[in-house]
Amino acid sequence: MLPGSIRKLSYNPAVRSIVQQLHLGGFARRLYCRLLSSNGILQMSCLGVNATFHAQNHQQLSFVDSIITTERKVIEATLSELAEGDVFLDVGSHYGIYSIMASKLVGAAGRVIAVEPHPGAVEILRHNLSFNHCQNVDVINVAFSGTAGLLPLAYSQHGSHLRRASDPIASVHQVQAVTGDEALKNFPVPNALKIDVEGHESAVLQGLRHTLNHPACRVLCLEIHPPLLPPGVDQSGILAFIQNCGFTISSRSARACEVHVIATRLSQPDCESQRRTKTHTEAIGADN
Repeated sequence: MLPGSIRKLSYNPAVRSIVQQLHLGGFARRLYCRLLSSNGILQMSCLGVNATFHAQNHQQLSFVDSIITTERKVIEATLSELAEGDVFLDVGSHYGIYSIMASKLVGAAGRVIAVEPHPGAVEILRHNLSFNHCQNVDVINVAFSGTAGLLPLAYSQHGSHLRRASDPIASVHQVQAVTGDEALKNFPVPNALKIDVEGHESAVLQGLRHTLNHPACRVLCLEIHPPLLPPGVDQSGILAFIQNCGFTISSRSARACEVHVIATRLSQPDCESQRRTKTHTEAIGADN
C-alpha cells in the first residue's frame, strides 16, 4: 500500500497535467496501480472501522483509490454522526465505499440501503459487501428519480448518467426509475443519506421530498455536478430545496467540476425561527 502522501500527490492537478503533457497518462496509471496493490485489493480505515475493496482491473482500482483519497473528508463528515442502529441511504452507491463503511458503523442493529442502477457496478458492489461480511445492506438495483417510469441512462465504465446528446447510442439503456419515497415505503426512514447521481440531483431530491422532510433524517451528503445539470436547474435552486426541507448547509467544497455539500437538519427551534424570518421577510416585500 502506497503512503497517503504519495496517493494525494498523484491526484494533484499540476502533477497530472505534467504527466498528460508527456503522454504518460496510461503508463503512469498502470504503474501507480501496480505499486498501490498487487492483488487488486485496497484497504481503508475510517472513523474507527476498517473496510476492504476489491477491483477487477486497474481502472476500477484507480477509481476506488480516487474516491478514498480525494473524498476522505467528505466521507468522514457524512458518516461521522452515524450510531449503532441507524439507517443509511446510499443513492448512487457504485462499488460500495460509503455503504460498506456505513454498514460497519451502524452495526447489526442498523441498516444500509444501497441504490445503484448500473448492473456492472452492482455486481462489484455485491462482491465487496460479501467480501466485508456486510449482512445489514439491502441493494436496490433501480434508478431514483422525480417520477416513476423508464429513464434513459448511458452506461460508462464505473456507473451511469442521464443520457446526453454526445453519448453513443449503444451506451444508452432504458432503466426502470422510481421515486425514492415510493421505493423506501417499506424501509425505516434513513438517518443519513448520500446522493451521487451525475447531474440528476434535482430530480432525485424531488422524489425524496417526504423522506427529507422527516425529522429522523439528520444528515445529507450531496454531490452536485453543475456542468451536467439539465436546463432550468442550477446549484442555488438545489440548495434552496434542501434548506426548505429543514436542513442547513454545514459545508460546501468544490473539487474539479463537482461540488460536495454536507447538510444537517436544523433543530426544531431553529426551524421555527427560520420560518418566522421567512414569513416576516415576505410580509416586508409585500408591503413594499
